[in-house]
Amino acid sequence: MGGLRVKQLWRAAGGPAFALYLVAVAASLFRVADQPSLDLEIGGTEVSLVPADLAFAALLAIVVVRLMRGQLPAGPGRGVLLAAAAFATWLGLSALPNGSTAIVATGRLLELGILALGTAVLVDRRERLWLLVGTLLVVTVAAVGVAFVGFLGDPGGRQASFLGEHDLAALSSMSLAVGLAAAYARGRLDALTVAVVVVGALGVILGAALAGVLGVYLLAGAITAVASVRGALHIRPVVLTLIMLTCVTAGTAAIRSGELGFIQVLTRQEEERPGQYAASWSQRLIYSYIGLRVFEDNPVAGTGWYPLLPSDEFASYLPDARSRFADQPARYFPPADGEFIPQQTPDQVLYELGLVGAALFLLLAAVAVRSAWRTARDWPRGPDDLPAYVPAAWTAALAGTLAGAALFGGTPIAAIFWLTIGTVAATAALVPVTAAVEEAAETQHLAGAAQ
Repeated sequence: MGGLRVKQLWRAAGGPAFALYLVAVAASLFRVADQPSLDLEIGGTEVSLVPADLAFAALLAIVVVRLMRGQLPAGPGRGVLLAAAAFATWLGLSALPNGSTAIVATGRLLELGILALGTAVLVDRRERLWLLVGTLLVVTVAAVGVAFVGFLGDPGGRQASFLGEHDLAALSSMSLAVGLAAAYARGRLDALTVAVVVVGALGVILGAALAGVLGVYLLAGAITAVASVRGALHIRPVVLTLIMLTCVTAGTAAIRSGELGFIQVLTRQEEERPGQYAASWSQRLIYSYIGLRVFEDNPVAGTGWYPLLPSDEFASYLPDARSRFADQPARYFPPADGEFIPQQTPDQVLYELGLVGAALFLLLAAVAVRSAWRTARDWPRGPDDLPAYVPAAWTAALAGTLAGAALFGGTPIAAIFWLTIGTVAATAALVPVTAAVEEAAETQHLAGAAQ
């Protein structure tokens, strides 16, 4: 049976086009900065061409041909893509006045948007969805393996693997979501399901991103909600969920125990010495404060998209920030003559894209959530229920990830952002296809029984 399943998946790949898509997915999970590059000078800005660019160029050509043939997901899936296109368009237009560096960086981010289109167009059957999931699992296992080896050499330290701490946690949460969803969809636990959950949870712990932990709680809530709607709440998956949440929370807290100073900052606890409660999330609060001040002066269209906010956009707010957070170390403030690195996507969208961009981003989020929920509700009941869970779980995990990380071109988190959008669109289009296939199979079965 295992060999037959492999052959079915191989046939589902349907030739080089989908294989190239999977290569592009895998390549997107390696940071551009870590890939071999050919550096060119264009318009006074250095542009690095990397192997992933070749895969994306070929994938774009394939997608364009398919779109010209009318192969665009219909219904809710198309709505998700249109909302994504509107957000991407505003993002791209906003960068134009900011010079060549901003344009190149924005191009990197929008290039990854090809993943959304490619997923929506090419993942047109359930078997292809499993091939996509399998590709992500393979990369996750490799990344977690590298991180675990690093942890053995540096016990107690956060691990970046070959992605980055936040990227590792984000990718691992996707695999964790698949394993947990499989437990609910099947109503039982098997060795493979538990192994996927363990690997995903371990990756989140080793990345030790607090936003990653938030994403795990959100994805667990989404999966539980889907299971409830589909009448699939069983005691064993619920117990597995509780154990997983306990382990992820405890493991991450153990690694980040010295970096939870933001709690004391928020509660205004008195320090015995200046900077006693300083930590990475304390710095995020400072950056959020400055970002909101930038937004106040650019409320409609924002500053326009930048890879890093230049000093002339934020330096004037530094004195107020230092006064407001006088108990924090000087290194936690952006340098007045340097650049401001966005810390999380909601802030970044607000002050770089303004209310227009924020509205488009919220529209995209609302459409994606609605589509994912409809897929969860309408997917036909049967032995292959897992696709009903994946869109909602990945969307919830992404929400947590973006609460602690900004969008930059050429990063795994940006790739996961677009890939999740494409998966939501693709699975929405698969609902009626799956229903038709299962109805035909049932009809054929009844006809055979009557004979």
